[in-house]
Amino acid sequence: MFCNCACRYPFSINQAIPPMDWEEYVSEICSDMMREQSPKRLFQVRGKLYELLINCIPPEIILKKLLSELLKKLDEELKHEVCHWAAYYEHRMRMGQKAIIHLEAFVAKFMSVYKAFLIETFG
Repeated sequence: MFCNCACRYPFSINQAIPPMDWEEYVSEICSDMMREQSPKRLFQVRGKLYELLINCIPPEIILKKLLSELLKKLDEELKHEVCHWAAYYEHRMRMGQKAIIHLEAFVAKFMSVYKAFLIETFG
């Protein structure tokens, strides 16, 4: 079986590095969060966050990757507020014991802020 150009060996200088599976999963979570802001969606996202934690992805890395992916998709107006809440929940996560609580709280806060922004912008 032949690999595509992304997995050539020996490596070339300009070779693109494909994202890891967990990074694609986080990107999928971000798309879910932006597509629908509801308790049902929050529950689904929580299950996906558990999946990442079970597979030994550190919670701080999950939060940073979530923020990174969200910032790629957000309007300039929201970026500052989302960064503020990410920092807030990262600090709480470091002080607390159960990372999932703080990750889920960040997701819920983001959904709340984003839904309010959509209502304010589009009515």
